[in-house]
Amino acid sequence: MANETVVQEKYPRKKFETLVEVAKAINSPLDIESILKYVVDALKVFGYDIGSILLVEGNYLVVRDAYGVKAKDKNNIRIRIGTGITGTVAKTGLPEIVGDVSKDKRYLEFTPALQIRSELAVPIVASNEIIGVMNIESQQVDAFTEEDLKIVRALADLVALAVSNSRSQRFMRQLNKRMSTLFETGKLINSTLDLGQTFENILQIVEDQFDYKFSAILLVEGNCLYVRTGRGFHPDVVKNFRPKIGQGIPGTAVKRREPVNVPDVSKCDFYLDVNSPTKSELAVPIIYEDKPIGAINIESDKIANFDEEDVILLSSLADQAAPAIRNAQLYEEISRFNLELKKRVDNATAELVTANSELRRLNEVKSDFVSTVSHELRTPLTSIRGYVSLMSDGEAGPVSDEQKEFLGIVNEESERLTRLISDLLDISKIESGRMNLTFQKFDFIHFMNDYKKEIMNLASPKKIRVEVNMPKDLSAIDADHDKIKQVLHNLVSNAIKFSPEGSLLKVSVSTENGFIEVSVADQGIGIAKKDFDKLFQKFQQVDSKMTRNVGGTGLGLAITKHLVEAHGGKVSVESRVGKGSTFSFTLPVKRKKD
Repeated sequence: MANETVVQEKYPRKKFETLVEVAKAINSPLDIESILKYVVDALKVFGYDIGSILLVEGNYLVVRDAYGVKAKDKNNIRIRIGTGITGTVAKTGLPEIVGDVSKDKRYLEFTPALQIRSELAVPIVASNEIIGVMNIESQQVDAFTEEDLKIVRALADLVALAVSNSRSQRFMRQLNKRMSTLFETGKLINSTLDLGQTFENILQIVEDQFDYKFSAILLVEGNCLYVRTGRGFHPDVVKNFRPKIGQGIPGTAVKRREPVNVPDVSKCDFYLDVNSPTKSELAVPIIYEDKPIGAINIESDKIANFDEEDVILLSSLADQAAPAIRNAQLYEEISRFNLELKKRVDNATAELVTANSELRRLNEVKSDFVSTVSHELRTPLTSIRGYVSLMSDGEAGPVSDEQKEFLGIVNEESERLTRLISDLLDISKIESGRMNLTFQKFDFIHFMNDYKKEIMNLASPKKIRVEVNMPKDLSAIDADHDKIKQVLHNLVSNAIKFSPEGSLLKVSVSTENGFIEVSVADQGIGIAKKDFDKLFQKFQQVDSKMTRNVGGTGLGLAITKHLVEAHGGKVSVESRVGKGSTFSFTLPVKRKKD
């Protein structure tokens, strides 16, 4: 109540009530134009002849509301800041009371018919910024006092508050709109990984948000920019415009890494004139991971068409566009790479198919050759062995001991050559798929007892002790009798071949989970683990002095592996160098029907 009493003492009751009403209007939801009219009406209440509110627009003061002046005159009043009494107040920020305007050279007379004699002008200041001037005029000399100055100052302060509130509200509206725009923009830009569509989406947003004549997205290529896509330009401009980084408005924006807003391109010394209708231009860089990758450029056929709000919005758009463009570029690169890779893979596959076909053909030729040669060799070998046997028996006349020894060597080598031919024929049949198995049930115990004698015969030349272990009772198995004997013979003969004289050879038979397992263990030279993979490959032998001495085709274990697997079993090996080896194979007791 004390403050209200002071104000009432300062102003007559009617004027005090007017100030209160103006203050209420400022805090109401009225728009700024309505509030300014409210203030101007208040000036009438205070009894002033002429009153006006002028706000700063660029370098000028423009009448926003007034009374006592004709509308046509009011619309023509534009006072440059620094000129006239009101322009001086707008420049200095100090109020002025002019008792006789005819004696003040600064006075600008816009309406002579009004015969203005005195003037009072007060700056309107908001947040330490002069945003306008409140001006009252009278047809009488020395019409205004310090008391009037206080009143107008109070009203000017209320106008400043109203303008600040209006600007804050407008800023919040613009901020909300910008945030909403950027949110929708982000969704649209990131809605695709197609590079061309990404650029079209960006330009569509630019078209929706800005007043412009031409737009373009330029990308960095080396030390130049090229137009990736544009709207409004002649196709030749899009095709041929390739400014270096640092040239032209977009090139300058990329080099500086900051927006470049040129209100009048005719006064810009780095403007490149490729589009004559352009009057103003705005370019913002597109920066990804601190590296400029391009620019967004918009142009207008109007002077000073783009303001600070446009700069902020276009910069925000560029910030959102950068990762979307880069992601789309990477996706395009990956797509191109995948196409190229597919093409190369297809070509390589075609070459491999051709090569494999040729290899299969050559393999068939080789198999046919081996089979033919083996058959052709078998016949003369049979004759050689027959005649050697006759000569050894003395059927062709007396034979000395030395001759018998030589004939024995010929016979052994003939048998060795026969085994080699048999191995070659078997591997040829395996490769050509002509290796047939004849399955029949037979007693495995009986089979082993019969074969035990053969093992003893094979081992006797080297005085190798033989030990055969097997269960007393064993179910009959369904297998190819001759092929199983061949498997066992290959393993036993290998074990004897690589065992020293007087060593022990163990052959063991066991059953587990429907399978028979046969193991052949020797005390020979052993095999290094790194050589295990070679053992069951064709024409492969472990490279050691002893293997070179004993020789062999390197086919026995390959044939063994195939025959065991053809029965549904597996072959395995355990060995240590110098400690001997154990080769094992399994056979199903009951054969699975195909």
